[in-house]
Amino acid sequence: MFDPNLYRDACAQLRVSEKTLQEVIQMAEQNKKHAARRPLRIGLAAAALCALTVLTAGAVNPELVAELMTSIRSSAAVSAYQEEWVMEDGSQVTALRYPHVSVEERAGRTVLTVDGAETDITDALARDGRYVWEDADNGTQAQVVVTLDGEGAPVWVVHVAAAGEPLGDSGGSLVSGPAGGD
Repeated sequence: MFDPNLYRDACAQLRVSEKTLQEVIQMAEQNKKHAARRPLRIGLAAAALCALTVLTAGAVNPELVAELMTSIRSSAAVSAYQEEWVMEDGSQVTALRYPHVSVEERAGRTVLTVDGAETDITDALARDGRYVWEDADNGTQAQVVVTLDGEGAPVWVVHVAAAGEPLGDSGGSLVSGPAGGD
């Protein structure tokens, strides 16, 4: 039987490789261009999310992954950051997509890139010690907070909250790696 609490606990520990995340984002961006192929897009997104689950949670609980993959009946995109899965038993699971984020130094400037859109955040970091990027789509919220570590290198945290949830209550966050990495 599917245990939603066990699923949430396992997902809270998931970390996706940069390459796999890039592939999912590219699939989503390509599918946005083909709105007439919505059922295909939803199926591909669900398959990609299942693949991510298999790759990252397989070591944690292989039985959970097998049950999850065989239990998804349908999938519907709610927003750019949220998808709803209907399981075979009729229960509903919310799957969140984190935006692709990178922060890099270029010619003495600090540039934040979120899903391909670049923003020069040098002045905000110098003035406030942080920069906050936010987006909302159909009630789903995404936030990237960039701060400086003890050595003055930028580090970031991404929060995503499902529609109707405050950002502070989101189940998980992505955090940048060591200074200089994504």
